[in-house]
Amino acid sequence: MLTAIMLLFTLPAVGLAIDAGLLYVIRGRLTAACDAASLATARNLNVGLTLAEQTAAALARGDAFFRGNFPDGYLGTSGTTPSFALAQTNMSTLTVTTTATTNAPLYFMRILGSNATVAGAWGKASRRAVNLMLVLDRSGSMSGTPCADMISASKTFVDMFANQRDRLGMITFGAAAYLAYPPSQDFKNPTNTLTSKIDQITCGGWTNTAYSYFSAYQQLVAVNEPLALNMIVFFTDGVPTALTAAFPIKTVSDTRYGDGNTCATNTQCTMAKSTCTDDLGRASTNALWGTFAPKVGTLTGGSLGSGTGNTTGLAAALATSFSTSDPLIPSAQRASCQMNSSQNRVRRDVAYIPATDVNGISTSGYQSVSRFTTAGHPYINQIRPDRPDTLSKAAMNLADNAAASIRNNTTLNVITFTLGLGDVDDELLKRMANDPPTQYSTNPGYDDTKPDGLYVYAANSADLNQAFARIASEILRLAR
Repeated sequence: MLTAIMLLFTLPAVGLAIDAGLLYVIRGRLTAACDAASLATARNLNVGLTLAEQTAAALARGDAFFRGNFPDGYLGTSGTTPSFALAQTNMSTLTVTTTATTNAPLYFMRILGSNATVAGAWGKASRRAVNLMLVLDRSGSMSGTPCADMISASKTFVDMFANQRDRLGMITFGAAAYLAYPPSQDFKNPTNTLTSKIDQITCGGWTNTAYSYFSAYQQLVAVNEPLALNMIVFFTDGVPTALTAAFPIKTVSDTRYGDGNTCATNTQCTMAKSTCTDDLGRASTNALWGTFAPKVGTLTGGSLGSGTGNTTGLAAALATSFSTSDPLIPSAQRASCQMNSSQNRVRRDVAYIPATDVNGISTSGYQSVSRFTTAGHPYINQIRPDRPDTLSKAAMNLADNAAASIRNNTTLNVITFTLGLGDVDDELLKRMANDPPTQYSTNPGYDDTKPDGLYVYAANSADLNQAFARIASEILRLAR
């Protein structure tokens, strides 16, 4: 009799526990379905050319993800109803909220007169708008298949972002930096697509890393949206070989720069001296800057990685204009320069590599550069322009210092992604991206107080699609 009496209390308690446990499982699965639907909706806000098309496609995908995670009739449920709400929480962030209810069955508790109870859940996900500048290397080493593969991979990359929601622009560079596509939220407009500008890229010239990179940053500064995700994706296949600066023309009679060569062994000494005039009207009556290696009077030989060789990289950055409207040294003022007849002779006319480029960024840094050290030298302690390796190192310092300057803007918090193809300087690209060191790689220039970026390496141009896709995946992960 005692057992029978206790069952009157025990059975309802057991039934309540079983029904409550089932309800807990259903609600947990419903919450997971809402989370998945919100994430899927936010992730698919880049499908479609217009905001209306994007919203419709995203909501359809969100509903599909919800149904996939919480099928109709799951554990005996019925009347499952999901709903979606999209809200612009600020100018740069869109929030997706998914709510859902379902009728969860009761089994043991039906003795209390109810066959079901309502379970509810919700999930939320946000998507930040992306302001992104794509910087593509179109230098001579990219000619042929690498150039074609870069064009194809970067077009696929662009298509991963949302028209009218994200803002994309592009700078291409060789010896010069060219704003090929100003930042726009309508970059998939059929009459003027970003991908059509990518198709127009032709490869040739030198590699002006710092100027093109910092120019991309200046475009983001002009947009000025601190709440958005501001990013630069920088692609190159080599080391810097050019820089943009106001190179001073010689103003003193310095025909030799202590390079150990004499006119007796250098046939170029027979060439006429320059009578250059710089932008300030200062005349120069000097020439015979030094020799090109080998010492046979030719304009070729050596390499940028050594102290020998020609300085065409410097010449291309100086003797040709970066802008048709505002060249550094107008052609009329180059008329009496040696570099006017051959840009390879530019070091006959330039006094030294300046301490900063046109953006005020230092040419000194983690790479040691060669300077004039002879006592009484007219340009003592200035960086020598007659050594190709020094030119390259100064250009690398510029790129590294430009990256540091960009990271110091804690209002925009620009994140850099670098992509290197083939024979690149891994350390420089890691430093530019502020790529965190791992157990497999180091980065002596890493700053843990600044935003982390990512460096991705592609061994050959066939790998570029995968490399660009990895960067896109990381960007879209940060956006959500």
